[in-house]
Amino acid sequence: MQLQLDGVNYVYSEGTAFEKKALGNINLNIGKGEFVAIIGHTGSGKSTLIQHFNGLIKPTSGKVLFEGADIHENKKLLKTTRQKIGLVFQYPEAQLFEITVFKDVAFGPLNMGLSKEEADVRTRNALEIVGINECDFEKSPFELSGGQKRRAAIAGVLAMNPEILVLDEPTAGLDPRGRDEILFKIKEMRDKLNITIILVSHSMEDVAKLADRVIVMSDGHIVMDGTVKEVFREVGALSKIGLAAPKISYLMKALKEKGFDVPIDIYTPNEAADIIYNLLTRQKSKSGGAK
Repeated sequence: MQLQLDGVNYVYSEGTAFEKKALGNINLNIGKGEFVAIIGHTGSGKSTLIQHFNGLIKPTSGKVLFEGADIHENKKLLKTTRQKIGLVFQYPEAQLFEITVFKDVAFGPLNMGLSKEEADVRTRNALEIVGINECDFEKSPFELSGGQKRRAAIAGVLAMNPEILVLDEPTAGLDPRGRDEILFKIKEMRDKLNITIILVSHSMEDVAKLADRVIVMSDGHIVMDGTVKEVFREVGALSKIGLAAPKISYLMKALKEKGFDVPIDIYTPNEAADIIYNLLTRQKSKSGGAK
């Protein structure tokens, strides 16, 4: 396994009056090349969990292993892990600070000790992957649109050539156009780079479109872990912890209850559109035949 959490517990303000257990006995294995979504209500432990992945937070007890090694074994290993597991926080554009887009993205590779030539190559590649045009390289990052700023911030992490990319609510606060841009680029990155992607999201629709595997958290524990279909068919269990399946699934269920021959484990608009189109085509054909 590429990333493992073995019996991880985390307690905020341990030993004080404000002590709060944020994670309880987390056991998790993530393989190379997986696209994993993590969902859960606010306060479920999602953000605390992902900060353990690259050692921003050290477990109160338990181990975090990257490629079989305990990332907290020594400082050198921890530094290497942070370069290999890139974490993009919510609203990452708030971390843009350089005078040009290019310099901002190049900061990470240069800080790793790469030569200017190597850093430039990585920066160009990363900006190309996220879809920032060359004509925007020398602009101030603050001149970009909201969606472009988000993509530039993601490029800054990609330029460090991570083996795992962790995205915490990457579409939060964006308008519909910016949201679509980011989702399209995430899908492209997955297809082009073949890296492991871990997506934290409140949008069940985004999760259904992009992920292969869904981890559901509640009150600091993993309560479900399976494929999109396996998790989202558990509508009752999700509802009990304040979550829902993608809206499309409720439409398909309503059609089924009305007597239409449709599957109910459908979670994306494209899948639903194909099924409804075929349904209408069959009905039209039957109607024509009856005449």
